[in-house]
Amino acid sequence: MKKTLGVLIVAALLLGVVGCQQPAPKEWTIPFLNSLTGAIASIGEYLEWGAERAAKEINDAGGIKGKPVKIVGVDTALDPQKGSTEMARLVKDTLVALGPVPEPVIMAAMPIAVENGMPSLTATTSLEYAQKFFPWTVSWFPSTQDRLAPLVAAWGKQFPDMKQVVQFVENYGPWPGMADAHAAGLEGLGIKMLDKVEVPSDAVTFGPLVVKALSEKPDGVVFVCKPASAAKLIKELKNRGWKKMDHLLLFSSADAPDLYSTGGKDLNGAEIYNYINPGLDSPRWNAFKQAYAESHNGEQPPSLSTNYYDAVYMIKDAIEKTGVTGSPSKLKAERKMIADYLQNAKGFHGIMFDWDMKDGVPTNKPTFIFKVQDSQKVLVQEIK
Repeated sequence: MKKTLGVLIVAALLLGVVGCQQPAPKEWTIPFLNSLTGAIASIGEYLEWGAERAAKEINDAGGIKGKPVKIVGVDTALDPQKGSTEMARLVKDTLVALGPVPEPVIMAAMPIAVENGMPSLTATTSLEYAQKFFPWTVSWFPSTQDRLAPLVAAWGKQFPDMKQVVQFVENYGPWPGMADAHAAGLEGLGIKMLDKVEVPSDAVTFGPLVVKALSEKPDGVVFVCKPASAAKLIKELKNRGWKKMDHLLLFSSADAPDLYSTGGKDLNGAEIYNYINPGLDSPRWNAFKQAYAESHNGEQPPSLSTNYYDAVYMIKDAIEKTGVTGSPSKLKAERKMIADYLQNAKGFHGIMFDWDMKDGVPTNKPTFIFKVQDSQKVLVQEIK
């Protein structure tokens, strides 16, 4: 009897040890905290599409360490409270996540990721937002001032007749800070910045805003507002006699389907800056562009469509180059391994170009200025 009891005790202990050593999962699950419904659902859709595209490519090539990767969309509906609730759920057992999107949800949910030591890549916000949560995220861009002031100055240098500029600015997330960087770049050329015209987020009529801007007699206009709002403002400007279309500059967040569907041919000749070059000719980009067009009624990929595509590949690099196993028993340590790698990743092969990370910030990404022509972008210049 005693011998039988001893065998049972040993067996129970062995089962306990085995139970504690949970096996690594059979696939890499990466949740993506994203706004899939609500006011920016159209943006959330193509961000999700980019991440899913990367997962498909990776899986077609054999996965990450031989295991498939799965992107799981987690809708925050642009609600900070819902984003916080979802993040609190994910930090219990998630190795690494994507998002959140956008800034109000980032500010509410990322502190939970930081407190629990879980990396989550906020790949569509500015450095000024992301750096608050280092090393548990990285920035996809250098500082707004360093990135945008030279870019907008390059636009202004094209036009010696441009002496004063007005900006239409919507008070949303990092957009006012982007407008300030635009102003710094143009003021460095000796161009006078007129008073900003605030664009209400719920604006329905745009005539009074345009009349206010034109009363200042600007030579150039910069648009820092939602895509459809920017298009409607340009239509109003043209209706009131504006002729110099290349003296209109749209910021990158306006580069979305709503801009072109709303503005149509009235946008022709306006310039827009962006972080991707749709005219790039490479097998990887051409395949991405073709797949996007096939699933989006022939549209070009928007400016941010590659961000989470690249983020998934960066996570792949982190897992493969650091020895991460995905074992639940190593969750804390392997989260830290991924976060440390991402902060200073070298020679990352993005879909558009290669770059390095230094302390969470990219060091050598180009930007681009385009001219809009029949809902397409024609390259004007690349700024490095």
